[in-house]
Amino acid sequence: IVPCADLEWTPCFDKFSCARLIVPLDYSDTSVGNTTIAYIKLSAAKQPAQDILFNPGGPGGSGVQSVLSSSDRLLQTLGSSYNLIGFDPRSVNNSGPSISCFPNDTASETLFSTQFKRPMNSKSRDSVVRQFELTGAWGDWCSQVHQDDHAKYASTVATAQDLLNYVEKEAVSRGEKAEEAQLWYWGLSYGTVLGATYASLFPDRIGRLILDGVVDSQTYYRGKFGGLGQSDEAVLSFAKDCQSAGKEKCSFYSATAEEIATRMRAVLENLRNDPVPVTNPAVAPLPILITYEDLVFTMFALTYTPVSGFPLLAQIFSDLEHRDGASLAQVLQAEPPTGVYYGGLIACMDMHGAYNISTLEMWEQHIEEVNNKTSWVGDAWSSVALSCRQMKMVPPASQQFHGEPGANQTSFPILFIGNRVDPITPLVEAKKMSTLFKGSALLTQDSVGHASTSSVSECTSHHVQQYLEGYLPPINTTCKVESVPFLTAE
Repeated sequence: IVPCADLEWTPCFDKFSCARLIVPLDYSDTSVGNTTIAYIKLSAAKQPAQDILFNPGGPGGSGVQSVLSSSDRLLQTLGSSYNLIGFDPRSVNNSGPSISCFPNDTASETLFSTQFKRPMNSKSRDSVVRQFELTGAWGDWCSQVHQDDHAKYASTVATAQDLLNYVEKEAVSRGEKAEEAQLWYWGLSYGTVLGATYASLFPDRIGRLILDGVVDSQTYYRGKFGGLGQSDEAVLSFAKDCQSAGKEKCSFYSATAEEIATRMRAVLENLRNDPVPVTNPAVAPLPILITYEDLVFTMFALTYTPVSGFPLLAQIFSDLEHRDGASLAQVLQAEPPTGVYYGGLIACMDMHGAYNISTLEMWEQHIEEVNNKTSWVGDAWSSVALSCRQMKMVPPASQQFHGEPGANQTSFPILFIGNRVDPITPLVEAKKMSTLFKGSALLTQDSVGHASTSSVSECTSHHVQQYLEGYLPPINTTCKVESVPFLTAE
């Protein structure tokens, strides 16, 4: 796909079209140079149709990849009257500038990935110190690699400016005025930070804005990662759902949810003290030890998508109770819990030093704070906030977010969507963000999981489609779901 200064679509991947747009690294100083942003489009059958831009989360999530792999699921919510546009935000996947800390050296990156993991064991002094030092080394290393290059032009503000640039280019291609163009957008998780950033900067340039699985952007920009307020509730809903599904459906069944939770805790502690070897060549490419860190990471990740995740989690716990690590080993092949996470660099640029855990004492205090919020998954999450230690990339002033997110008026009200229980973006964050954007609406989905897409709900789809038509859901609307963990086949 040849990059162009104007929006030019080329057919790609069977039913899609692709474009690469040349954009200035810095809209307020074009002398710095350019980079390219990648887009993919699934066109509605009936044209002309409105574009809706989609961001799956992150930072670091690829909208191109999501639309390629999940367009059917996304259109289930949006309906078929719109063009679905996936884009790779700055420095993600096919978009520049590069922020890799191992340019042209995947071998070193792969090797480092195996040593540098996100989860840790807060009961082990060795693990706590190692995490602190290795994360600092990672920050130092990346900062040196990117000392004199364009990596610093990758903040969320820059990506919000790219969104405006896209809708202006798209309007011009249809013979309309750039300055009247408006954004239609659906963002999940971190995509709600991007959406709230755009709405704070360009409140009068909103056609429709759906923010789903809502991050508290205020604390995000202050450098505090992640809302774990409902993570324990999400973990314990696994025990409840398993018990109520019965032993035919749930392989980790016990007569009460409490008993299931007790057995889960026992498996975790057993692994903490004694990892499980996996030596079957059919399961793993090399002999591995399954650790407490692996299980806590995977357990937390699977609470994001309970309908597909909980049956798998039941299998993992039931196998590990018999000291069989094969099922978890297979999951880890697909989803390695690495700390090499380039989205983290984008987040660090957004926060530029707002919450710097610079000493071991501060790190220990941070771990304690996190573990006070959650008794189950803190060790899977604490280190995310540590990842900005020693990161020195600072965006130019024109790409820093100042002040607080919010708007007294937007050209069209924002629709916020939150699940009753969300392991990483608790419902209270959606409520808070909705109060910061006057006139916005909040839709609640009666489910456990991360963002509304983690369950199927005809009611949610109905209200989203009504919103796109121009109607807000009535105040205090809560939507039931049709998909239930263990009972709905995925």
